[in-house]
Amino acid sequence: MGRKMRANKSMLFASIIIIILCQVSTVNSENAGLQEQTGFNEKRVLSFDRPTLFMFGEQTAGPVNEWPTWNHANNNDESGSDNSFFENAFEPGSQNNGGGTREFTFKGCIDSSCSPNNESIPLIEGEFVTGSLILNIGCNSGNCRTDVSISLSMNGRDLQSIYMESGNAEGNEDKYEFVFDQAKFTDNIIPAGAEFDIRISFQKPGGFGDFYELYLQDEFTITFPMMPEVVYPIPETDFDPVEGEWKSPYAVSGSGFTSKNVQSNTIVMPIILFTLLTAGIIVFSILSPPLNWAKIPAVLLMIFSLVVPVLVAPILTYVEVNTYQNTDTDPNLYSVPDLIAMQTQKSSFIGDLVAEDNFVLWVDNSYIFTNSLKNNTNEQQNVFALGFENYEDIIENEIESSKHGRMILQLYFSILEIDPSTGSGILINITLVNDTTTNQIVPSFATQKDGEKVFIEEGNPRWIVPQEAITVIGEKVSWRMYPLLGLLPAIGLLSYGIYAEIKRLDPEDEEYEDYLDVE
Repeated sequence: MGRKMRANKSMLFASIIIIILCQVSTVNSENAGLQEQTGFNEKRVLSFDRPTLFMFGEQTAGPVNEWPTWNHANNNDESGSDNSFFENAFEPGSQNNGGGTREFTFKGCIDSSCSPNNESIPLIEGEFVTGSLILNIGCNSGNCRTDVSISLSMNGRDLQSIYMESGNAEGNEDKYEFVFDQAKFTDNIIPAGAEFDIRISFQKPGGFGDFYELYLQDEFTITFPMMPEVVYPIPETDFDPVEGEWKSPYAVSGSGFTSKNVQSNTIVMPIILFTLLTAGIIVFSILSPPLNWAKIPAVLLMIFSLVVPVLVAPILTYVEVNTYQNTDTDPNLYSVPDLIAMQTQKSSFIGDLVAEDNFVLWVDNSYIFTNSLKNNTNEQQNVFALGFENYEDIIENEIESSKHGRMILQLYFSILEIDPSTGSGILINITLVNDTTTNQIVPSFATQKDGEKVFIEEGNPRWIVPQEAITVIGEKVSWRMYPLLGLLPAIGLLSYGIYAEIKRLDPEDEEYEDYLDVE
């Protein structure tokens, strides 16, 4: 009897040891699984190389409306999603017995499965969001519906709902293939932080022996027509805001670039200066001793001589510059905000600009830098850089500007062959061509065969805009100072007036001296 009890105790102890070892093994296995999932969160977000959302869910013993459902862009899931949802019409003890509507919303953000994209994603214009699912309606009662409704929503707003009477895939009557051809995206872009919910509803058959099976994961997907990923030839820190702030690469400390003074474009100071000078001349003429007839024409001549160089010439320059500020009047004239607001499109330079298009880019060059850089012939070359810092608010705003637009601005249009600081703006005449070497659409001055480029540092190139493509706007007019020659006759008139006044006073002085002599 004692030996039997000792044997039972030994078996119990061995069982406990085995259970503990199994638990340790399970924990180690789970830890290994978690280690394998390192970086899993990053692989769930929509991106250029992950354009498809997969549907996941877990069928529990609870009510069907409490089954967790979610979606993300990784066709594997860390939480052990079921491969399908399956229900018989009648299952003993189940609270989901009978037929009726089944509706599941696969959310883009639920618990730990929140996976919105972290940057805006351009879509191919003219192509649509597509999807497919497999739903097997097992109908033994002979009275079952196979119609399905699928809805797509973004950030809580329905984009489109589709109704299908039955499966439509060739060779598989349980497969439903659909197109969201009315789902609209502003500027053909999926915005950063977008969360997509996919809702499906259908009728569960209620007859004896009836069932349904909705397949998940790879068998229920939504795919977006994303543009191919653009590989940018310059560091993204040069053109992309960092934590919401952007800084010109030519203005940062250690860049080697030095700033230059730029011709200002304002009419406020000329107006103030002319007003002060005119007021000073008038006050002086009133307080000065009365002269003969020469005083008034001399004062008027001085004022009119100052009108052109001090007031009229700056106003003419201001008007010339501002004719290019409103780009809406000319379809071929683009401003910096116009250009960087456009998105990447298939087979285009940017937006709808394609090979053989010709357009003019207006740039307000308030910030100019200069440096000597090594070019593609391995020689040092003096170049002039546009800082674009007066466009800083637009560049930092990722809604008003695109990543591709900011890159294009830096890569192709920020380095000039000539010094533009003599004016307050420039026009760059651009003709787009297809560079057969790279099979890319680029400005004609930026082809691999004929273009010239410099390197800010190794592996960080910029194409040089040549002199013949640049027109400097807002330079000082060459005749601006000529009207000041009118000051010479004005001074002559004043001198004559003073001389005549002195001569007029001379006889009186002599009579006064004679009077003193008589006394």
